[in-house]
Amino acid sequence: MKKLSTIMAAGAIALTLSSSAFAGPVGVPRTYATQVDPQAISELQQASEAAQREARTGNKDNLAFGQKSYQIDSLIGRMQSGQPVDQAQIDNALQPVRVW
Repeated sequence: MKKLSTIMAAGAIALTLSSSAFAGPVGVPRTYATQVDPQAISELQQASEAAQREARTGNKDNLAFGQKSYQIDSLIGRMQSGQPVDQAQIDNALQPVRVW
């Protein structure tokens, strides 16, 4: 019984000491685009229009293109309203629609 409690105590101490290694950097914010970038908005609008065109031309998966257009339009709305937008979301929105 004493051996088990010793092992449990050692494990708890090891977990306590190692938990800070798994934490992210403190005080380092993620990269957010807080200012309205007209060029990024223009590129996003073009990507949205391209997705709408693809949905209208009878592509085999129209729903995916419509969803992509909606995603881009909502991202543009968030940017124009001044909400913080992660750069990764902008990059993801500019990627073409993947139909599997």
